[in-house]
Amino acid sequence: MSNSSRRSYTLDITTNTLTVSASFADAMNDPTSAEYELVRKFQHDFRGLRIVRKTHATPKRYKNSDGSITTRNKKNGLTYDRMERFMCALPDATDYLEAFYDVKEKAEKMCLSPYAVVSDWFMKQFPKFRSNPMFYLWEQPKIICFEDIGAKLKPEFKKTEGEQETA
Repeated sequence: MSNSSRRSYTLDITTNTLTVSASFADAMNDPTSAEYELVRKFQHDFRGLRIVRKTHATPKRYKNSDGSITTRNKKNGLTYDRMERFMCALPDATDYLEAFYDVKEKAEKMCLSPYAVVSDWFMKQFPKFRSNPMFYLWEQPKIICFEDIGAKLKPEFKKTEGEQETA
């Protein structure tokens, strides 16, 4: 095999699978290469060997919709229950919960991905939720309504070009 560390593979004999990197896969298609010879030997020794190309690694940095870059997904572990519990601890809990249920109800009826819309609303409503949750004990941000979050609507709820807005 080549000395290049990028040309790597992993052989799992229990699943009869050879996992190869992209550069290894390119090299093994050349009949004059050492990778080609190695794969031929593996195929001879392990009948029915399955060859799988390695996929990309999970990103170590996430770019969020607000442009910030974090080391983890901001919505990781954020469930409806956790959103509700957080809002219940706030001074104006009833107002926030009322807005939350309104957004959740409308999202479930009108949006392609209701959880995505509700969690986007929550993160816009409480942008310091992860970094400084105690901030909301003293500061009460203005409540954001469903119409302000720019939800991705189901096709049957989108306006056609001929429709006019009535005021």
